[in-house]
Amino acid sequence: MSSVPLSRTLRSLDGVQRLLALFCVLLFSAQAETGQSGRVPKQGLPSPPASTENRAKPGETKSRQPISSLVIVNSVNSANAPVWTSLAIKELIGRIKESPNASVTREKDMSRKEAGELAKIKAGVYVIWIEFEVDASMAMIDRDVEATIVTGLNPGCLFISYVIFGPGTTNIKAQERIYQDGYRAQCTGTAIGPAPQSSDSERYPAIRTLPKAARKVADRIMSAL
Repeated sequence: MSSVPLSRTLRSLDGVQRLLALFCVLLFSAQAETGQSGRVPKQGLPSPPASTENRAKPGETKSRQPISSLVIVNSVNSANAPVWTSLAIKELIGRIKESPNASVTREKDMSRKEAGELAKIKAGVYVIWIEFEVDASMAMIDRDVEATIVTGLNPGCLFISYVIFGPGTTNIKAQERIYQDGYRAQCTGTAIGPAPQSSDSERYPAIRTLPKAARKVADRIMSAL
């Protein structure tokens, strides 16, 4: 620095320049003191490590798998009304396929015993046996098999039974029978000898009630798994 005294130098400047020069001198002095003391300016503390409490441990997170794989088997006895039973089976399978957590296939028609034997060799798969029947308690229908082939079966007389076999076994997980809406009002005749008029307010055509019953069966099956 010049040998000229600082006070003399400041007096030689005007007011604004004097203040600016004084500020520079003070700033220079403060930096010199910091450098001489060897102090290092404090830095911000490091942020704490992220919590690992909610992190999933290896093996705990599993991809979502289908709830079940199903094989639908129709009873051989359902051949008496193939048009109607085919309609109902199609509706039933379509309803199950609406679930993203289930896969379904269909096997050939077979008896309940054969369905049980199939279940024994189907590891990891539920075999669902479906049968369409006519309630034997209905007194006004002709239960002669040959007669129904000739005259035709009133589709309003059908109800649906299902049996769920557990995977790889003949053990039954669930079974039930589902009737059509207004079943007793409809099932009182054959295709040639139609049912008499009834005052029952639940009398609906089978084209509506049978598919509805099939969808109900599908819902019950999925609830049982």
